[in-house]
Amino acid sequence: IGKEREKYSLTKHDYASLEKHVNVERVFERLAEEGAVPKGTKFDAVPFYRPKHPDAPDGYQGRAGIYEVLVVTPAIKELVMRGSTSDEIADRARGDGMLTMFEDGIFKAAQGITTIEEVLRVISE
Repeated sequence: IGKEREKYSLTKHDYASLEKHVNVERVFERLAEEGAVPKGTKFDAVPFYRPKHPDAPDGYQGRAGIYEVLVVTPAIKELVMRGSTSDEIADRARGDGMLTMFEDGIFKAAQGITTIEEVLRVISE
């Protein structure tokens, strides 16, 4: 996002929409672990950002990646060796703390690196 940005908080409707796609509480826990928000802060108090002037060129400057990294732990290796399904492996990885690409995008939106709208646009492509 360019330097001209404003903070806003998620509405209950926004939160409900996000919950359909990501584990919002898990993203919030990671934000607190990383020190991006103070521990004990409620999710509706987490500031998100958007361009201050929506009529400006797109309000974005530069590029930022959103990632989904699967660390091959002994448990993941065992699942792969047993021929487990990708869903079983993904469930275990998320249980071990892996953020999905969408969750990483929401994490970065809460840090002010991008916006939720941009994450939704990129993920849906």
